Amino acid sequence: MTPEPGRGTRSGRPKAASEARILEVAAQLADDGGLDAVSLRAVAERLGTSPMSVHRTTGGIDALRRDLVAALVGEAIKAVDWPTGWQEVCRTFARALRDLLMRHPLVLEAHRQRALEAPGADDVAHRIVRALRDAGHGEEEAVYAYATLHDFVTGHVSIRLGRGAFEEVTTPDERRAASVFVDHHDYDRRFETGISLLLSGIRATCAPGTRS
Repeated sequence: MTPEPGRGTRSGRPKAASEARILEVAAQLADDGGLDAVSLRAVAERLGTSPMSVHRTTGGIDALRRDLVAALVGEAIKAVDWPTGWQEVCRTFARALRDLLMRHPLVLEAHRQRALEAPGADDVAHRIVRALRDAGHGEEEAVYAYATLHDFVTGHVSIRLGRGAFEEVTTPDERRAASVFVDHHDYDRRFETGISLLLSGIRATCAPGTRS
């Protein structure tokens, strides 16, 4: 017996999506258009469900954006294989942070607005500070050295994302020829050189007998 329309069926109700699937779609939207591109409606349209369904699963747009950033940062932290030796610890941190921010610019965008809240994020900061203390710095010096390293990475990524390959296309030939970077415009080398100079400076200010 076929049920009458409207009785015994719930056809037409959007199918709910899992939180993992919602975060995956939100990451795609944010990577393409920034955090502002992540809305309940935009996510729902990608998933073929309703904004209310996304809201029920995530707790709202603010919670969704927060959880998205936390998930991406948490995944990146889990993937880090920490070495021994304070310089390699610092270098590994710098590279991992750069790679995360380049891969997901939305994390940098969120970080500009507030400190990152993600599983393991504070542990990473404390790990770097401990490494710097092991190198011979006091607590205050180690914290500021960590901040300097962190700020170099975020500044480098900000410029790289803001300019990218587009700069080379749009810069007039005469302006490019006058630049000190005309023959030395390798972003990866600039990054590695900057990290090496920072670590050399940190090493030079370590307590005598602890430099390594």
